[in-house]
Amino acid sequence: MKKLGVLLVVLLFATGITFAQERGGGDRPSKTMGQSNRGGRPQMTPEQRLERQTKSLVDGLKLNKDQEAKVLAINKKYMDKQTFDFSKMRDATAEERTKMRESMQKIQVEKDKEIKAVLTASQVKLYDDMQKKREEMRKSGQGRMGGQGGQGQ
Repeated sequence: MKKLGVLLVVLLFATGITFAQERGGGDRPSKTMGQSNRGGRPQMTPEQRLERQTKSLVDGLKLNKDQEAKVLAINKKYMDKQTFDFSKMRDATAEERTKMRESMQKIQVEKDKEIKAVLTASQVKLYDDMQKKREEMRKSGQGRMGGQGGQGQ
């Protein structure tokens, strides 16, 4: 009876170690396969991001069908330009990161100008307010899971 109890304890211990290694050890598939971001959610495809961006503007700015089509075309135009490999930034020097950020900001400014050209004056004001709120959230870390850095300070 004692031997059976010891055997059960050893088996439970071995099982616990096995599960612990599966969950936390080594490279996780989500990091190596690029299927999810820091929050553990699956990354969106470029088409899904395009749809989400356009829908956000349509809903937030109350765009009509003509404006919606034009904004969709603008978002499509900039989709490839705004796809960015953040692993490059992680491995870059501070100077290279600064250049990458400046490049991304220039692309965003161009896109904003084109979108604003489609909007009415009141919609431009709403658009600017939306951008300002997004920027504030980004700076405060609220737009990321886990605050700044996204991986628990």
